[in-house]
Amino acid sequence: MKNKGFTLVELLGVIVVLGIIAVITIPIVQRTILESTEDAYDEQIQSFERAAGNYVASDVYKMTECETKDCSITLKDLQDLGFLPSGEIINPKTDEPFDMTNEVEIYYTSGKFSYEYDITQDEN
Repeated sequence: MKNKGFTLVELLGVIVVLGIIAVITIPIVQRTILESTEDAYDEQIQSFERAAGNYVASDVYKMTECETKDCSITLKDLQDLGFLPSGEIINPKTDEPFDMTNEVEIYYTSGKFSYEYDITQDEN
């Protein structure tokens, strides 16, 4: 009569192989998740800056004061004017809502507007 089944050595070999696969893949998966979170955060910041650009483009004549001094607009103002979606905007890094009093700076140099969201506002 034949015994069917695996020996202890075979089972231990499978466990060792699975352990090696886990040791290799877990850091890769963690790094991928971290990179995707960073990418999502960067894209969110770019959307704030694009919203400020759309705000300026909607009525560039009212922005003449920004030609002589730096201006800013809050995320809440951009949201109220319809340039950002309504409701809470979640920070992908912290899973908390962005502080809607944070500002996007509007600069005018060399005949062009530029926009910058200071990410240190999110470190509070």
